[in-house]
Formats: sequence, structure tokens, C-alpha cells
Amino acid sequence: MKKVAILIYPQFCNYEISVALEMLSMVNKPKTIFAKTKQPIKSEEGLSVICDQTIDQLNIDEYDSLLLPGCIDLRETIEDDDVLVFLKQFNQKNKIIGAISSAPLLLLKAGMLEDKKYLAGVNKEWLIEEGFSPEDLKNMVDVPMLLENPIEEGYIKDGNIITSVAWYFREWSMEFGRMIGIEVYPKSFGLNE
Repeated sequence: MKKVAILIYPQFCNYEISVALEMLSMVNKPKTIFAKTKQPIKSEEGLSVICDQTIDQLNIDEYDSLLLPGCIDLRETIEDDDVLVFLKQFNQKNKIIGAISSAPLLLLKAGMLEDKKYLAGVNKEWLIEEGFSPEDLKNMVDVPMLLENPIEEGYIKDGNIITSVAWYFREWSMEFGRMIGIEVYPKSFGLNE
């Protein structure tokens, strides 16, 4: 059985992937937590996590999917070439990618969102101040756009990539599960199906 790769980085948001992790555990779907280093990584909630493998140990053939939690401040991670190389290995049509909150920016920086519509839990104005161009962000639905025009499903799915914002973490997780073949039951995780 293929596994799910989960990438963590300093200040990652654990709660955003909590439902996804529980779904994987409920069906015994194997998963591997990756990080740049074997040193404990502290989540934004203060949880310290030690990865199973470092990003340079990835054997892409063992994985069918990738989960990316959001993060309070992605600046360090988004500029790390080793992390971007890790991500690019998943840039295949048969690899499912779930990114939530600020994490879609990692995919954007890795060049994996060209011609794909995506949702990110940030404001475009902030990203332009950080050096992204309006052209870079043309396919992004940001928080102000989402507040003005809510997305009923709570996520955007474009091909093999599903993105969302933090407050839709349950809906996003459950659709990610469906995308990798996990049967989600009615009223799972407090939602009506």
C-alpha cells in the first residue's frame, strides 16, 4: 500500500491536519512525517514533533500523496531550496497533494500551481509586499475574495491538488481522504454529507 508523506516545518499548524491524520489512522493508511532535520519541530500550538525521515530520504515511489499544513510564518521554509526540491518530486498527475492555509504558497514557489486555481489563507496584498507579482497570484483565491464570495465546499480542487483555508480544515481533510480512496461516512467528523 502506498503511503502519505506529511511535511512539517517550524511553526506548522497541527490542528489543520488533525482530521486528515485521524482519517489515515482509522483506515491504517501508512504515513511518513518528513522534515528538513531530525531535530524536534515545534508546531504553532507548542507540540514538539520528531519526523520519521528527513526530506533527503524520500523514495517518491513509496508515496501516492502529500499533506502540507499551514504555518504562522513560512519565510524560512519557502526560501529553502531543499524543501522545494522535495515538493517538486510530488509534481506528478498521479500524486495527490493537499495544502491548507499558507501551505499553497510552498507549491506556488515550487512552480506547481501554474495554470491551477487555488485557495490560500493569506491576502494577496501581503504577498505582493513579500515579492510575489500579481501575475504569480492570478489564480489564487485569497481570504478577502473568499469572504466576499464564499466557496460552498470549503476548498478548491484543481486536478490532483486540493487547497483550502484553516476554517475549512474538516471539509478539506475529508475531500483529501476521498481523493486518496478513503471512504468517508455520513456525519464523519461532525459534518453532514
